[in-house]
Amino acid sequence: MRKETLESFVLGDVLRARAETHRAMTFLKFRDGDITYGEVDAMADRMARGLAETGVAPGDHVAVMLPNCPDIVYLIFALARLGAVAVPINVDYRGELLRHVLDSSDSTTLIVDGPYAERLPEVMQRLPGLGRVIVRTGGPDGVPLHLLGRSAMAMSALLDHGDEALTVEVGFADLQAIMYTSGTTGPSKGAMVPHGLALTCALDSLDFLDRWGKTIYCPLPLFHAAGLWDGMMSALLGGGAIAVVERFSASRFWDDVRRFDAQVCMSVFSMIPILLNQPPTPHDKDHPLETFYMGKSVLDEPLRERFGVRSAETYTSTEAGIATASPYGEWRLGSCGTAHEERFEVAVVDEWDREVGDGEPGELVLRPKQPFVITTGYYGTPEATVECFRNMWFHTGDRVWRDDDGYFYFLDRMKDAIRRRGENISAFDLECEVNLHPSVLESAAIGVPSELEDEDIKLSVVLQPGAGLAPEELVAFCQERLPRSMVPRYVEFVDGLPRTPTDKVAKYRLRAEGEAGITQATWDREAGQADQAGQAGRGTGQAGRDAGLVEREADPA
Repeated sequence: MRKETLESFVLGDVLRARAETHRAMTFLKFRDGDITYGEVDAMADRMARGLAETGVAPGDHVAVMLPNCPDIVYLIFALARLGAVAVPINVDYRGELLRHVLDSSDSTTLIVDGPYAERLPEVMQRLPGLGRVIVRTGGPDGVPLHLLGRSAMAMSALLDHGDEALTVEVGFADLQAIMYTSGTTGPSKGAMVPHGLALTCALDSLDFLDRWGKTIYCPLPLFHAAGLWDGMMSALLGGGAIAVVERFSASRFWDDVRRFDAQVCMSVFSMIPILLNQPPTPHDKDHPLETFYMGKSVLDEPLRERFGVRSAETYTSTEAGIATASPYGEWRLGSCGTAHEERFEVAVVDEWDREVGDGEPGELVLRPKQPFVITTGYYGTPEATVECFRNMWFHTGDRVWRDDDGYFYFLDRMKDAIRRRGENISAFDLECEVNLHPSVLESAAIGVPSELEDEDIKLSVVLQPGAGLAPEELVAFCQERLPRSMVPRYVEFVDGLPRTPTDKVAKYRLRAEGEAGITQATWDREAGQADQAGQAGRGTGQAGRDAGLVEREADPA
């Protein structure tokens, strides 16, 4: 599909066209078998028909909370065929986070895996707009429909209505999804994603990584844009295959790559030191992998020396796809490439949106040269949309600099978000949950340096007068209510939080305390339970802790 026009970027139509030319070719590879383009196309029609018969209409918002499995792929295509809007949800969400996404997205239907459905009863009464729950699988006692207080059905019932294709007119400017991004000064926001944005991002991944017709290995979740767009949709456009596994596992990684004959790996940076820390073997270069695709490439040389693999870096966001990149092989160490001049005008500006010179740090801003290749705004939050698009630029909130040749280099995030194990963590969301603890008066979360190049989370906590709380108790509270990626590593109890003149928490002062935010009073849950004060801030140096998109796995191959 090398002669695409913007108007042709409609997800359901792209699948139809690819199935006509590649019907018997493998599209999806899972551990339990391969699935062809034709089979995906047929299942998308069948599920779209079932959703329509169930009452889902074009334009409806349908939340999808499924693990990596064939059904999440079928449903994304089925919703696109139906003209409905997918709302992918992180499968770790629970409690207030889950309620916030379902409520603020105006989702009228939720499609959820059985084990996650057990989290719904506590939030259902606060979701009056959620009229339908479709459960994929059950627990030991079958589909737990009895746990839900309103219309609920098994997902298998969607297949009872035949496979006749729907005739719904969908265009490249129509919404394909609402993708939630981490909040900065407020709750997580839902970026409205036209079909054109998702598919041009997928196409650009193909071009910049030269992976037409190649097999992609994807250990990232398909509820993320990286797995869904740069992974699954990129394979679709390129006529190749994508091998999808449940999660990243260092012990299985290279065997998986060989098994699936993968040439490209979707990755986050924290995967790389984990792999490099594995014991060397004589088979380190005995594999078909050519390229890691990630957000950072600072370990490119060790990757090449040990594994014979390159790393490719771009500047990519949910709101705008790929804004900067470099032609295949023309990468510079630590750089996210040059401006994608066909799609965007890209600049580096100061606090007043005035362009700065080469070599000077500033905020990365961009604006589209083509229609509907950027988010159309944040759903239900016009004030956030106006703020991000002020002065006719989309403000990324990231600080960068540009060299004399036009290559951009990422410095840090200007937003109040924390990057941990490949996840963008909303400090606001985390603080809201922590503040619900009866012993907590207020809290502030910041990112602090991590051995894995992303960040770890430090939580500064002010207790209620007269209250007592051990850091282990607070972490256990977080583990019960939050995704693993959001559970803090560091906890420090303080008498009060530093304030700005407008009474906001001065987080820059928290980051400046001690050594990069870590003081002698900081408790570290990874330094062991004995003599915490003496070990504060000294970490274990273990890679791939149990958080975010990456886990340290010792599972058998």
